[in-house]
Amino acid sequence: MRRTVVPAVEVAAVIAAVALGGRLGIIVLLALASVALALRGRRWQAAEDGDRGSAWALAGGAVVGALALAGALAVSPAVLGATGAAVEWSTAPVVRGSAVQLAVAVVPAIALALAAELVFRRWLLERVASPADGVIVAAIVEAAVLPAGDAGGWGRLGTVLGSCGLGIVYGAAGGRVAASIGARVVFEIGALVVQALRLVG
Repeated sequence: MRRTVVPAVEVAAVIAAVALGGRLGIIVLLALASVALALRGRRWQAAEDGDRGSAWALAGGAVVGALALAGALAVSPAVLGATGAAVEWSTAPVVRGSAVQLAVAVVPAIALALAAELVFRRWLLERVASPADGVIVAAIVEAAVLPAGDAGGWGRLGTVLGSCGLGIVYGAAGGRVAASIGARVVFEIGALVVQALRLVG
């Protein structure tokens, strides 16, 4: 019975997340993935998350996130020139030029980053037999769930590439989700900061 119920819940979770999209899709995916994990007798925290390597993984991930942000800033003019679409830095353009709005946007941005890394790396990636295939599957689902913004297809391509990068960071850290969380949080908060300071167009 459980062998058929768990996959059904997992498939339903992905379908519902894609249908709803955005933050609500991530929340629904997190909730249903939690149910699926419970049915399998598992939990979100893995053995690797409590060892000393997790602190180093978090720090290393943060460095990767900062480097990725710097790289994105560097290529942003070229992307605009080649595609005609500006880089979609975040889903919170309201922070542009406003320190107050930046402070308000930081908390939900961190929460969403944590939820996204749990569902896409710790859960979905790990549910695929091959780690390489898991990186790709997680990236495709993430691109389908998260909004593409004004960039459309280019925005989804950027999401796929970013998600693949986070999957590689996760794998390189030995499956320690702290690494991909660190990278994502630093990139997301950095994107909000550069918008608030009007460093990007």
